[in-house]
Amino acid sequence: MRRLTFEATERVAPSAPERMDVACFVGFVRRRPESPVAAALSRYLFEQGWMTAPTLRVDPSDPQHPLTDVPLPFESFGAFERHFDWRARTGLTPDEPTALGAAVRAFFAQGGRKCYVIRMADPLPPEQDRPTRLQRLNLLLPGSRLPAPPGMEHAASAIDRTTWHGAAHLFGLPDVSFLCLPDLPELVAEVPEPLPVPRLPPLGAPGFGPCVIPLGEAGPQWRTPEREAPRCDLTGYQDWAGFLAILAELLRDRRLRETHLIASLPLPSASLVFDTAAGKRTAMQDMGRFLHEHGLLLPFQSAFIQLAYPWLQTAGSVGLPENLEAPEGVLTGVLARNALLRGTFRNTLGLSLVDVRRVFPIPSTRDLTPRLPEAGPRGLVERVSLLGPTPLGLQVLSDVTSSNMASHRQAPVSRLLSSVLRAARQMGVDLTFSASNETTWRELRYQFEAMLGRYYEAGALRGANRGEAFSVRCDRTTMTQDDLDAGRLVVMVELDPAASLERLHVRLSSLEGGVTLRQEDAA
Repeated sequence: MRRLTFEATERVAPSAPERMDVACFVGFVRRRPESPVAAALSRYLFEQGWMTAPTLRVDPSDPQHPLTDVPLPFESFGAFERHFDWRARTGLTPDEPTALGAAVRAFFAQGGRKCYVIRMADPLPPEQDRPTRLQRLNLLLPGSRLPAPPGMEHAASAIDRTTWHGAAHLFGLPDVSFLCLPDLPELVAEVPEPLPVPRLPPLGAPGFGPCVIPLGEAGPQWRTPEREAPRCDLTGYQDWAGFLAILAELLRDRRLRETHLIASLPLPSASLVFDTAAGKRTAMQDMGRFLHEHGLLLPFQSAFIQLAYPWLQTAGSVGLPENLEAPEGVLTGVLARNALLRGTFRNTLGLSLVDVRRVFPIPSTRDLTPRLPEAGPRGLVERVSLLGPTPLGLQVLSDVTSSNMASHRQAPVSRLLSSVLRAARQMGVDLTFSASNETTWRELRYQFEAMLGRYYEAGALRGANRGEAFSVRCDRTTMTQDDLDAGRLVVMVELDPAASLERLHVRLSSLEGGVTLRQEDAA
């Protein structure tokens, strides 16, 4: 024997079943040429069945495969960048970045540690007409628009892997907690307007100036496009809301109840105005009232959908139109960091935004002011998770879901319930083949009490003791005879989330000579 060679076998480490920080991005990006598929990814795709029939979507003999419509796990932005050229939207020179790449970069920059990326196709050219862009919604979620693309005519089914396309891959990703579709605002937007011609400074007296000599090799050839960031008119917002309603229906499946959709609220067109009692207003002046007046949140309002606004300028958005990117990548990264460091049930209100230079538009006092129920529609801060400036820098200003019900509006509570559901599902798997008798019921009750006890000790539940914080029942009172005959095991769980008090309304009345305190619905 002349020599001994050690070869390290790379593989994607499986996620812990209780993780609540993993995201999934679905969208459009170019495959990086001359970049072979990493050995760890090839092994993962083979183990997951994407290299064999009947779900053969990746050719194992082609190292340059485009990797289309398969979930790819990444634990760093560098790993994603090695496989996808996110700064090459058109493949020409000069070029511009892609929305998907900017969102993945923002996720890792904010503290995210793992995400899946599902590439559905190359990005469309910026000048593409709107009907063609709308048809791309079918790739994000097949069946969302008709006709469906070839090979995607059948509705997604949790038990049929051949129907998993786009966002429907969530059925095979049980560790995902957040779903993001960064390309959605551009797909529903109106035709982008060119940016106004900048005014040149007045000519001054001739003189000498510093001579700048370029050093080193020239950087990548890309430039900021001379067009506006994606903006929506009323039709665009209606298409956006209709698509989110279809996604909300998908997430209502009992197998996906632990997944939250993080979606960006599109920017409004400058010409979009609506009537108020005080006269006409542009949508950007009062987004909360605009959304209410046109019922744009009604089709999809849910405790499992979280909207993000306003749009952001980051280091990764340089080269995008107006140097702005959709905020969902940043918010998802903050939520992932919060889950890893503090617990997913903690409120992200006040957490700092990393690598964010500015927000557009800056949330106004009208956006940030909650409104009493008798004062009309809710303020934007009560239905949308806002990001913006504070005396301590750019931070999260509200952490809410899109639900219209006050009890379901606090996003930390919704994430807590998702975490409990995920833990309960794992316990149910362990006892699937156990006999349904008193011993099994007692064992399951003990497991639930131990699990909820850990949440209580971590501060997720409130109460002077465990008995006040939660209760668990699993006996003949929770199951009917039909349940017993069918082998169904039913556990009744009641818990009291430790919802934080985010705002206290103080009313001072000099006429009445008193002070009234009232807790506001959580923002």
